[in-house]
Amino acid sequence: MSKSDDALDLSIEAAIEAIEFHPVFEEIGPPEDSASGASTGLDASTGLDASSKSRKSLRNKTPKSRRKPRKAVREFFLSRAFSQSLGVVGESLITLGVIVMLFLGWQLWINDVIISNESGAVAVQNAEKWTTPNATKGPNSTSATPTTAGPIDYGPAPVMSKAGADEVFGNFYIPRLGNDYIKVAAEGVDAEGTLNRGYFGHYPDSQEPGESGNMAFAVHRAGHGSPFRAAPQLRTGDLIVLQTAEGYYQYRVRNMEYVMPTEVSVVSAVPGESSQAVEGQSLLTITTCNPELGDNERLITYAVFVGWQPLDAGPPKEIASMVKA
Repeated sequence: MSKSDDALDLSIEAAIEAIEFHPVFEEIGPPEDSASGASTGLDASTGLDASSKSRKSLRNKTPKSRRKPRKAVREFFLSRAFSQSLGVVGESLITLGVIVMLFLGWQLWINDVIISNESGAVAVQNAEKWTTPNATKGPNSTSATPTTAGPIDYGPAPVMSKAGADEVFGNFYIPRLGNDYIKVAAEGVDAEGTLNRGYFGHYPDSQEPGESGNMAFAVHRAGHGSPFRAAPQLRTGDLIVLQTAEGYYQYRVRNMEYVMPTEVSVVSAVPGESSQAVEGQSLLTITTCNPELGDNERLITYAVFVGWQPLDAGPPKEIASMVKA
């Protein structure tokens, strides 16, 4: 056996002795000198310290039956079976890590692209349906004839009828976020029915398009198509257009703020308060998570209604190149 093996055996045995020290300790008593009873000094015959000699003697007196478990433990840790078991555990952990990484890759990239493409296809279908000459207009649609000279005024905006749960009823256009930024608007904030499909989900208890008060939507910022990832890029005055079967509802960004998830008053008729909405005042509120891959806060975008125009008047010039007919 090599010196390294001897050293390994000694180190293992020392560790085992440390674990089993408490029963040995009970057997230790103060060493006595044969002549004077002193507890210190050198043994005349061996030249060893009395206490060292006592510990060595005690170790030699340890029953062999107590040494057997030490040898068994040492042999177990040095056995091939133990080494193979460690190898299996290591390979299992590596495999688990690979699976987790693949899942994250699917969730954050591949699935993101799939959902984005699917919701984009739905938005294009909506635009084609609502912008063709033979499109069916809503019951409140009006003529494209302006009511006054100068800036076009199409009169009061029609109030859209409430959509059914998870029903798609509109498209959002936000030029600031790109010429291809077209996202679907649907009724409800159910995860599977709307939000996880990459849609803007309308809070059922908030106001409808064209209604006085606060029309509120929730949307994922990242994941599930990442429909509102670029939200922090918005600036005061940016245009947001909601296209429905009734026409184009136009809003301008007023401000943005960060709030705690418990601040549900942002979707009240008057954000931040519980008072009644002011007649003729129509707001748009969009809530999303912050930070991008977390949900410690909510990023809130507020916009003010600035006008509308019917479908047969064509889209507002700012989004004319975005509408796919």
